[in-house]
Amino acid sequence: MGILTPMRTTKQWLWELFSPGSTYIYSGPGSSSSAHSSVLTCQQSEYVSDKLPVDILHHIQSLLPLKDAARTACISRGFLHAWRCYSNLALDAKTLGLARIEFDYRETFLIHIVDNILSKHSGHGLEIFRLDFRFSKNVYASYLDRWLKIVFHSGIKELSLMMPSLKKKGYIFPCWVLSDEAAVSSVQFLDLHACAFRTTTALGCSRSLRKLHLSFVDITDDGLGHFLSKSSALEEMDIFNCSKIICLRLPCTLQKLKFLKVTLCESLQAVDINAPKLSTFHFIGTLVKFSTADPSPLKNVTLASFAPSHTLSFARARLPAIAENVISLTLRSASENVNTPMLISKFPCLTKLEIDIQRSQRSFLNFDVMSLVSFLHASPTLDSFILHVGQEALRQDDLVGGGGDSANYQRWKPQCRHDHLRQVMITGFCSDKNMIQFVIYILENSPSLECLTLDTIPGIDRSCGIIGKMERCSRMSENSIAEAHRAVTFANGYIKERVPLGVRFQVLEPCIRCHIRRRC
Repeated sequence: MGILTPMRTTKQWLWELFSPGSTYIYSGPGSSSSAHSSVLTCQQSEYVSDKLPVDILHHIQSLLPLKDAARTACISRGFLHAWRCYSNLALDAKTLGLARIEFDYRETFLIHIVDNILSKHSGHGLEIFRLDFRFSKNVYASYLDRWLKIVFHSGIKELSLMMPSLKKKGYIFPCWVLSDEAAVSSVQFLDLHACAFRTTTALGCSRSLRKLHLSFVDITDDGLGHFLSKSSALEEMDIFNCSKIICLRLPCTLQKLKFLKVTLCESLQAVDINAPKLSTFHFIGTLVKFSTADPSPLKNVTLASFAPSHTLSFARARLPAIAENVISLTLRSASENVNTPMLISKFPCLTKLEIDIQRSQRSFLNFDVMSLVSFLHASPTLDSFILHVGQEALRQDDLVGGGGDSANYQRWKPQCRHDHLRQVMITGFCSDKNMIQFVIYILENSPSLECLTLDTIPGIDRSCGIIGKMERCSRMSENSIAEAHRAVTFANGYIKERVPLGVRFQVLEPCIRCHIRRRC
């Protein structure tokens, strides 16, 4: 009859195995009784860890949190040596156990600990270095320069440097550490936050750099262009709120670049794409001039604007020439007040279309949802269509049964067929006449339709409907809740009877947990 023993954590196992005064009893193969057990007392013999291969020690440390990995250095010489070659240093106040220290003193402790760790590191084996000083008041540049020199000369693969973004005078990244090609040749991922980046003519070639993330970085067009000219292996670039970039140029030397994301660069006026293999492009911000040397590689495109704009009209008019082979297209507009034009240009390869219109009472009143037929007409291979519509934007005479002509929904005549459209989902569905016309148009012109879902709650998803999540759905005003219940009534009255056999039809009511029911 076996004896059940409680499971030990890795930390407890290490302490019992290697701590001074402990006894390690071997009872594996070859041990038939306690009389034949091998007993090793740490006070009488070398530590077991000193006899283990270095890669085993490194693996053990990799299973522990950073603080516990550091503490193993006190156990034996073997672990001390392994710690000095530790490969993944993610250093911030929380990781180093400084979160409870008073804020005014925390910075001093943080600098001291980081300096102590790096000064005692052997300079070998360090692959990932993440330093988070976003909540610090003052970090002396001399310390940072010395630390970066150490990590770059250790053969670093990933570097993430996060500085406070609210300081008037930010830290200037020491680009001279990038002038040594032997040191920079191993870097594969560079992530900089809230610092200045001033490239020099002595900049070395970053032959291994695959990912570049810049957020709140003070860098100019010329500086970024010079750095990109030295980064021919780049595959992914993410630029966030870099306010001094006016024209973003991607040179043809970026033969491997596949992913580009540009977010909220307020001074940006143009994006010139010459990278021959760029397939994914996400742009968030005020619309600018886009140009591509070859429009065929772009397959996944996102355009989003939070300022008043004509994002849908812009996309319908310009994207066929910029991304002629786009397969997945996502459009988000915070203020759309111009109808989408009907044009002859096409998206011949588009299979997935997602449109998100966050409408307001001032901006959405003049927009006709039926004009979105222009996108359906331009997409002969469209398979999936998702439409998200905001709330609080309806005029009473636009509602079925309102002051306008409530029979208009019957007068729409189909104009074209969408033979490949199978999945349609609309969130924020309402009793607007144009919305009902639009849904009826889809039903009557999509012979391959398999699923139609009308969700009366605005938004991307229902948070509280996911098993294991405790989040609640987004708030809705009483008027919006009443309109949602009215939309359910009209969907069942005007649309349900038109749904062909074989099409799965769903009308989702307001959440009974998050929204108080209001009947019209």
